[in-house]
Amino acid sequence: MDIWVDIINPSHALFFNSLLDDFNSDNFFITVRDRAETFGLVKSFGMKGIVIGRDYRAGFNKSLNMIWRTFQLYSTVRNFDYALSFENGMSVAVSKLRGEKSILLCDNDLKFFQGKNSFQYVENKIKSMAGFIIVPKACYNTFNDHIKEKDRVILYNGFKEDIYIANFHPDPDFKDKIPFNNFVVLRPEALGSFYVIEKQSLVPDLLKLFNRENINVIYLPREKEDFDYAKEFDVYVPKNPLNGLDLCYHADVVLTGSGTMAREAACLGKPSVSFFPGKKLLSVDRKLIEEKKMFHSRDPEEMTDYVLSNKAKNSESLDLLRSKNVKKEVVKIIDRIIHEN
Repeated sequence: MDIWVDIINPSHALFFNSLLDDFNSDNFFITVRDRAETFGLVKSFGMKGIVIGRDYRAGFNKSLNMIWRTFQLYSTVRNFDYALSFENGMSVAVSKLRGEKSILLCDNDLKFFQGKNSFQYVENKIKSMAGFIIVPKACYNTFNDHIKEKDRVILYNGFKEDIYIANFHPDPDFKDKIPFNNFVVLRPEALGSFYVIEKQSLVPDLLKLFNRENINVIYLPREKEDFDYAKEFDVYVPKNPLNGLDLCYHADVVLTGSGTMAREAACLGKPSVSFFPGKKLLSVDRKLIEEKKMFHSRDPEEMTDYVLSNKAKNSESLDLLRSKNVKKEVVKIIDRIIHEN
């Protein structure tokens, strides 16, 4: 089988680097969107991919660019039997235009409840046209409610982060690459994403409090604008992409304005904080919060107190059995779809 994989975000690079290892008999062609550390991670993993298009933070430019990138992909991507992607309407659109099959993995059910954004509405409609949609059990009901053909929505027990955590081997030399022995990881909100309605970042307030408490910070900007938040503060911004799982594994606490790194830390058994902006959270995040594996807040003082109270609890013990079982389940689902349909 010839399978086209389009990687558009940094976490997707980790996801597919792990997942594709289990499909050695199939041929993969990889394209990458230029966004944050995405291509740097793809390259560091030794994955061969070509960069097509980039991302923008401003809403109008973002929308226009996604349309343009879809046409770039349509005219560039070679023939394929299946398109495989994560939360990627562009991949599904190209598959439809080409008359080919597609498999879409998703975990963001929040987008279904935000009808105010017309482009988000269209993107949801495009994604719903995927041949098969694979989702975590935590958000299965929402996806199932919005997809007419119920047999196209397939659930698995776990989280997308489990897929690549299953292959994680801590780098014993990782701390030689950073200036701290003890630190927290801080990643800003994804304010450029359509599903993020609020546009106010807490990062400046958090950095001010962390500096006051002498908390070492490894800061991971998403967009060019995010660098401005840290100009007045003493933080470490890596010059080259670092393995996010190593950061989570060695950090005292992981804090992110989106959900991915918080879920990565939570699945690794590490203290994690989501300061996602909005009254409603993704079902996968709510599930981890219910299980007391993740903390959510938009109060900088409360978050700082959480960091201070959890610094002493940091442990480097690691149990990957659950994540390995989740990965096996997802691999079986995809393998069955590709080779039986």
